[in-house]
Parts: sequence; structure tokens; C-alpha cells
Amino acid sequence: MVAMGQTQVTQPKISTTFVSINGSDIRDALTSAHNNTTPHYVKLSENQIKEALKDLPGWTILDGKLHKTLTFIDFSTLFEFMYQVADSSQKLNHHPNMTSTWNTLTLDYDTWSLGHVDMKAADAVENLYQEDDYADGDN
Repeated sequence: MVAMGQTQVTQPKISTTFVSINGSDIRDALTSAHNNTTPHYVKLSENQIKEALKDLPGWTILDGKLHKTLTFIDFSTLFEFMYQVADSSQKLNHHPNMTSTWNTLTLDYDTWSLGHVDMKAADAVENLYQEDDYADGDN
């Protein structure tokens, strides 16, 4: 019982669901989606790159790489998205450098030269982010 003049502090109930995923299941799923063809890299001119970036909101060229940082509501959502990027990358046979923190994912596409494959891969990532409603309005 709370006496007059005292504040009762209640702890919010947190509902947590744990899902156990075997790492080899993820590896097997990604391996089955792998495209064994070697991408044909076509270097884009500066003007072609600028034009392509118009259709890729938030993507920039940073240190010669196609670059974007995305924000998510939490780590679990970020990790789910990373898996989708990995799956898409396997199908395109073009893989980004991915760096994550708790809710932030940074992607960099780096080939010997910026080309159409980089733009195609970035477009696939952007579509996943927008269409699957990961965008929180900040990106």
C-alpha cells in the first residue's frame, strides 16, 4: 500500500520473444540463392553516376564507394533487413560492405569502378527498405 505523499513506481512489463535460428540454416539459405555468374561490370561516367543517384535517395559517393546509412527501430529489425540484403546480394552476385550498430546499418558498394552493378544493387536495397516499410521517415 502506498502512503499519502509517496509515489508508487511500477515496472513496465516487457514481452520478449526468442527465436532460435541455426547459423547453418542461414548459410544454407543464402548458398541456395547464390548466382554463380560473374557480373559484367560496366563503368559509369560521372554524369551517369549523378543521374543514377537521382533515383537513389540518400545514397552518395563516399571515398569512391556507393554509400548509405539506414536507421531501424531496433537491432532485430536491422538484422532482419541485413538478411534480406544478403539474400538479394547473393542473387545479384554483388555484395556490399555492411557495418551495423544497434539500429544503424551502413552499406558501401565498392568495385574496381562505380558501375551499373553497384547502382542495380543499391536500387534493390532501396526497394527492400521502402517497400517492406523499414523506412522510418528519417532516411
